[in-house]
Amino acid sequence: MKFIRKYKYYLSLVTVLFLVFTCMTIEEIIHPDNAQVDSDINITVKIKIVAETDGNSKLAFGILMPKVWNVKDNATLTLTTDAAFSENKVINEPMVLMSTTDKNPTDGMSWASSFQSRMGVLGNTGPMEWVVFKSATTFKINDKIPDQKTVEGTVNIKLHTGSRAVKFFAGYTFCGEAFGFNGEKYPGEDVVEAKILEVTGGDEPQMDFTSDPAISFVPATFGFGDIFSIRYNEPNYVTEGGLKGGDVHLYAKAQYVEDGVEKEKIVNEISDKTLMESLGNLGAVTSFQKYIYPKEFFGLSDDADIVGIQVHFTNKEKSITILDNETESDFVIIETCE
Repeated sequence: MKFIRKYKYYLSLVTVLFLVFTCMTIEEIIHPDNAQVDSDINITVKIKIVAETDGNSKLAFGILMPKVWNVKDNATLTLTTDAAFSENKVINEPMVLMSTTDKNPTDGMSWASSFQSRMGVLGNTGPMEWVVFKSATTFKINDKIPDQKTVEGTVNIKLHTGSRAVKFFAGYTFCGEAFGFNGEKYPGEDVVEAKILEVTGGDEPQMDFTSDPAISFVPATFGFGDIFSIRYNEPNYVTEGGLKGGDVHLYAKAQYVEDGVEKEKIVNEISDKTLMESLGNLGAVTSFQKYIYPKEFFGLSDDADIVGIQVHFTNKEKSITILDNETESDFVIIETCE
């Protein structure tokens, strides 16, 4: 099955050496072996900075965790570094939570919003959020001075898990607070890695944020000139705010070109036309589907050329709307053949 999102990042399932073609690397991610619900856990992330250019900056370090964990209020991060230059050496230095007034100089957004916008949720299908911290120390990096060329660090993360068992891709990223995503300072790809973290225990079934995406298609290979099914897959751990247990309707919007003019058509009605067929409980998810022939569904002429389709899902009362968790907007459907 081809997913509608094209992920830029490779998600690591085991602890390995993560290499990127920049002066910064995430060397190792160490998760607890037996993380339990409603308990404190410790995570270790080892990083390395090798100067390609000079520049003084604090370290901006982001972690991607489930929203329900409320990491911004209960996590404690400390930083220990090893460096030849004494001013770049710290031991168990507390890191400080970025405030909403702290801005990434690259885009002017708050750091959490900036990482969310740039990195997304790294393949997770449940509600996640980036939380960003910064070092107290301003590190002095200089590629011309051997003692100031390399800094190796260990970020120790202590946080409290939620009351529900969960499996997800925990994400980690860092950069210089003074430079953000500056392409001259960091000429390679962003330093961002993810590793599965599994929390067990409790009385409720485990939530699996690594399962299939909320939207899929039958057949998996299709074009806008074909008949195909749009499926909405709702995880069975969703007990509030979901759509199973009632009627599910498809909202759809198409962009098309007709007679050389770009146009848009929206289907946003509650009727048999938009009612999705329930496929029932398929194990981990409850699924609904709607077969469409796009030109007929949108009421377009044979000469119309559809160039884009976006969808979301809603209930009969339109009181619940299911959007793409990564973008918080409509799901974008991409043709997999022409």
